Amino acid sequence: MSTLHYIESGQGEPVVLLHSGGMSGQEWKPQIPLFARHFRVIAPDHLGHGGSPMVAEKLTVGDMGRAVLELLDDLRVGQAHLVGSSLGGAVALWLTLYHPQRVSKLVLYRVGYRKDQKTHAGTRDMADPAYWRDVGMHKWLSDIHEPQGGPEAWQDVIGRVSEALDPATTEHAHPLEILENIFQPTLLIVGDRDPVAPLEQILEMFGVIANCGLWVMPYATHVTATGTWRSKHFALEVTRFIQKQ
Repeated sequence: MSTLHYIESGQGEPVVLLHSGGMSGQEWKPQIPLFARHFRVIAPDHLGHGGSPMVAEKLTVGDMGRAVLELLDDLRVGQAHLVGSSLGGAVALWLTLYHPQRVSKLVLYRVGYRKDQKTHAGTRDMADPAYWRDVGMHKWLSDIHEPQGGPEAWQDVIGRVSEALDPATTEHAHPLEILENIFQPTLLIVGDRDPVAPLEQILEMFGVIANCGLWVMPYATHVTATGTWRSKHFALEVTRFIQKQ
C-alpha cells in the first residue's frame, strides 16, 4: 500500500499534480475542480510533506519519484499525465527520464533541469522560516504539516526541500543532452523573472525537447498567481495541452 496521502477527484484520463517544495497537495486546491471536469485528478503529498511520512533520513528527488510510482501502482494507473510545480516538477522530470513508459504528457511549471549555486540561493531563502512569516503563510504551513510532528514541524519540512535541491548532492542535476530523450509532448511554464527557474535555463530545455511548448508569464517571479487571478487561465491552458491530439 502506498505511503503517500493524496486527494483524488474526477474521471477520465489520469492527471497527477505534483506540488512544490514545502507545500502539499492543497497547493492545487484552486485547480482541482477545474481539472476534474475533464480528468481523473490525483494530487499526492510528497514524502515528508503534509500527510505523507518521511521514509529516509534525508529527502531526495528519487525517493519522491519512486513513491509516486508506488501510488500509481496501487491505483492501477499504468500511465498518467504529469503536472509538476517547482520541486514537483523536478520529480516529474525524474519520472519522465527514468520511467518514461509511465508518462503520457508532461507539464513542467517553475522548474529547470539542474540546480546550481545561483538558482539554489532562492531555494535557501525559502528554507528560512522568516520568509514565510513575512508573507503571512506560516500559519497555513503549520496546519498542513502538523502530521510531520506538530505545529512547528513545517520548519523542518522547508529545510528538507533546500537539502533535497542542494547542488552538491541533488538528483535534480541532469545534463542538457539527456532531455533529447524526452519523446512525450511537453509544456514548459515559467515566469519571466523567476530566479529559481531562470528563463535562460527554460529556453535551453525548449531548444532540446523535441515536442515542446512554452508559456512565459509576464512580470512573474517564482510566484506567478496561478492560485489566484491566473488560476482559470492556468487550468485552461494545461487542459488544452493535455487534450491536444
